[in-house]
Amino acid sequence: MPADRIAALRLEVRKGIRALVSVTGKPVPTICVGYSGGLDSSVLLDLLLGESLAGTLRVVAIHVNHGLSANAEAWSRHCERVCATLDIELRTVNLRIRHRPQRSLEEEAREARYEAFGAVKADAIALAQHADDQAETLLLQLLRGAGPKGLASMPSLGNLPIAVGGRLCWRPLLEADRTVLRAYADDAGLTWVDDESNLDCGLRRNYLRHRVMPILGAAFPAPARMISRAAELQAQAADLLDDLAEIDLQSVAADGGLDCARLVRLSVPRQANALRRWLALAGARAPSRARLAALLKAIADSSHDTRLEWLHEKLLVRRRRAILSIEPRPVLRRSRGADADHD
Repeated sequence: MPADRIAALRLEVRKGIRALVSVTGKPVPTICVGYSGGLDSSVLLDLLLGESLAGTLRVVAIHVNHGLSANAEAWSRHCERVCATLDIELRTVNLRIRHRPQRSLEEEAREARYEAFGAVKADAIALAQHADDQAETLLLQLLRGAGPKGLASMPSLGNLPIAVGGRLCWRPLLEADRTVLRAYADDAGLTWVDDESNLDCGLRRNYLRHRVMPILGAAFPAPARMISRAAELQAQAADLLDDLAEIDLQSVAADGGLDCARLVRLSVPRQANALRRWLALAGARAPSRARLAALLKAIADSSHDTRLEWLHEKLLVRRRRAILSIEPRPVLRRSRGADADHD
């Protein structure tokens, strides 16, 4: 492994620290590392410990025990031993994942983990996602038929979802792939634990990782980094769509909501884009294409009662006298109108 790629990794970390200082206004920000004990987070912890010793930041760590593996307690003990040896403050959070209908266990675990991160007292959470993670995420979203926002790259510096605290999130390793991280770990003599579920090709991400990416790598140089570059371009396109949505939302704003008569004069793609942004600003995830199409049809249908009620997550979209508004979802009330929410 060329030493210049590890040197580039260190430079990327220092660039990120300068950005954190600028965003937080703290000359020495406190960074909480999401530490699973695996290879990736072990590299991240070691990199940031080096910067901490140089006085550019303060490092603490959080380990989330999901309780999903028979080895979970052993992983927690490993993290405790490493942090004690390195004199790093560690907070361990024990979770029990509640598996809800129509949600994958992976999604439930990620949301619970992010909620734990959001409760940590720190200037930013540092996560060890890297170029291969970025590439796998884009391929998964592509195969789900996602648009630009779904295909967009994870930002190196952004926020966790508002629903789980909106905490500032830093991903210093996004420019590096697994080969670089493994080379760094071997060179530094790091020890880590391996999650046996990462070998289960019944999980779609693992299937891409172990079956698809090696085939791509045989024909295309550095596919993870090239796919990550495409994800960055999708992120730019998604930002432009958000800018357009803001313009359209301003043009149809009325009485604290949206004027349906003006909204339907926009093209259907612009209506959909504006409504997705409107719901996102209210803290909701984007609805499926079918559900959003049902809402658009109901808004456009002036032959029916002008009242409309449409449930989505914790929100109620309501139309009265041609004005569309968002309210908190009522408790124990049946939906009426465009479509019922089934999440």
